[in-house]
This record gives sequence, C-alpha cells and structure tokens, in this order.
Amino acid sequence: MVLIFGTICIDRIRRIPHFPPMGGYVEVEEEFDLLGGEAANTAGALAAWGANVRLLGNASGEGQEGTLLRKLAQDKGLEVEWLPTAKKTPPTPICDVYVTPDGDRTMFGLHFGAMEEGLSLEPLESANADWFTAEPNMANLSREAVLIAQQKGMPCYLMDFVDEMAPVSPKSFWQSSTDWSGSRGNTQKNVAWVQSFVAKHGCFAILSDGPNGFVAGSPDLPVRHYPPYPAPIIVDTTGAGDMFRAGMLFGLDQNWPIGRCLQFASAAGCLKCRGLGATSDTPTVTEILHHISAHDDISRQYL
Repeated sequence: MVLIFGTICIDRIRRIPHFPPMGGYVEVEEEFDLLGGEAANTAGALAAWGANVRLLGNASGEGQEGTLLRKLAQDKGLEVEWLPTAKKTPPTPICDVYVTPDGDRTMFGLHFGAMEEGLSLEPLESANADWFTAEPNMANLSREAVLIAQQKGMPCYLMDFVDEMAPVSPKSFWQSSTDWSGSRGNTQKNVAWVQSFVAKHGCFAILSDGPNGFVAGSPDLPVRHYPPYPAPIIVDTTGAGDMFRAGMLFGLDQNWPIGRCLQFASAAGCLKCRGLGATSDTPTVTEILHHISAHDDISRQYL
C-alpha cells in the first residue's frame, strides 16, 4: 500500500493562445475545473492502475469551493482522509493554471499559504504503509509527516524537497525538476548536481528536465542521463512530474527492477502531456507498456 500525504486542490484550467504583453489583453479559449494538487494527481494515477492507495491531505475547506473539491475527488473514485483541524477550517486551495499552445503552463495559487494552519497529523500517528510519499506545500507539516514516516520505518519517496532542511534520509527516493534545482537544458551540470546530492544524502535521486529527459542515480547506481520518451502530442505538461512519481511508486510497490520502474515512470509522464489538466487523461497500464515496447531503442538505454 502507498500512503500519499500532501496537497489536494481545485485546478482552474484556462487555455489561452498566448500571454498578453504587460498591460495587454488575451481571450480565454477554454476554462474548466479539475481535481489537482500533487498528492491528488499521484493518488489518482495509482488508483486508476489498481494500486492500493491511502490519500491523506489538507482540509477541503468550506462553502461552495469546499463542496466542489470533495465532489471532484469523489468523481475520481478517491477516498480522501482530510486532515482534522483544531481551529477554523482553512480555505479551499485553488490553483489557476494558464496553458499555452506549446503545452507549457503558468500557475497562480490561492490559499496555499494558509493550507496547514491548525491541521493535525494525528491520523498519521497510527498509519503504516509499504511506501510513504509527500511534497512540501504544507512546509512545516510536510516535514513533520516525513519524520513520522521515517521513525515508523516506512520507505519514503520525497517530491520537491529542495531546501537545506529537507528530511532526505539514506536509501530513500527523491525527485524534483529543473524548475527547482539544477540547470534547465544543461545535462552536464545536472549530472554533477545529482552526483553531489546523492553523495550528501545517500538516496536515489531523480532530476527531471522536461523534453531533455532526466538524470538519476544512487550510491549503488551510477548517476547518468536518461533520454525521454517521445510524446505523441503535447497539450499540457501540468502534472507530468506527479505522473512520473506515480509510475515510480507503482513499480517500486511491486518490487520491479529499478530500470523497469524508470521506464514506466518516464513513459507515463510523457503520455500524460496529451490532455489538459493533471487528472483529465490518465494513461492506462496497457498504453504505457505499449509506449515502452514501441520505443525499444530508448527503453534499452534504461537498463
């Protein structure tokens, strides 16, 4: 079972032809609400693939937006354990996502700064799982959650914990992207960055760089660059990293060899980009495995 701790929010997707100049105007071509947040994105993919998932996230909020968030999670078949709060319930976190024709996205957050106020980690105290994963949007609470999981002996997979206080333990898995660390488009620098990170923490580290593939390695596996799988179409890159994390956890939870885990994760993240939003079009296991086998020249480089 995979225990996923972290952000569950409303993603307000807005498709635009381009960003306007400063002070200018552009027409929104399409707009809709989707379930979002790193934890929900990862949990939704794992659940769709048949994995045993437990999702523990921030409070859903109250009023119309809280009702919508709970409905979006329910529509995805996710049973969410919303963290209890001793104080007034924090407002519903909302992410405005603007997507341009190149598939790139720009995000604006609302209420994320208040997301962890008054929340309790009591449900985590009695929890156990084969894998625990978290991201640091609830900064202090997320760090405490990771420490609890480590103390309980749960193997940990950490997403985007990049500051000096990041609770990255030896033998854990760590993933981030060049949005936060390393150098976008510079593979040589990224290899050196990951080598330094692995030497410092003793973990398995993955640093993705969008269309340039990713760099990965550990104390037992030499750090190197892995080529990306080609995307059939790039509509929106929102949630590609969360889909990659889900793919890794899917394989790790089944004790796959690490090369096969990386193949599945990379292909899953690539195929995610064909739909708008992070949770609108989850590729099936069959589609992912077919994409891997259809690009055997790339797949061999993962082994």
